Amino acid sequence: MRIYFEIKWPINALNKGSHGYSLEIDWLKFKEIHPFLANVNFCKPVNSVNSKPPKKKKLSPAEQAKLYRKLLASGKVKSRAELARKFGVSRAWVTMVLNA
Repeated sequence: MRIYFEIKWPINALNKGSHGYSLEIDWLKFKEIHPFLANVNFCKPVNSVNSKPPKKKKLSPAEQAKLYRKLLASGKVKSRAELARKFGVSRAWVTMVLNA
C-alpha cells in the first residue's frame, strides 16, 4: 500500500554572480509549513551506510623499499615471499622495489 502526499519545499535562490545560482532549502520555514515533520532529524549521520571508507595512504616505492628492508633486517619476516604475502603484492614487485 502506497501513501502519497504533497510537500511544498521553501527554496531560496542565491545569486553567486559569475558562478550562477545556488539553491538552499529553508528548513525552519519547511518545518512551519509541515508541522508533522517538526521532529525529523534532517542531518546526515557522520557514519552513514552509504559513505565510503577512507582510502589508505599509498607509500611511494622508495618508502616501500625502506619499510621492506627494515622488516627483513629486523627478522619480522623471513623472506621476500613472506613480505609479498603480508602486503598483498607480488614477489616480483617486492624484488623490483628492493633493487631500485
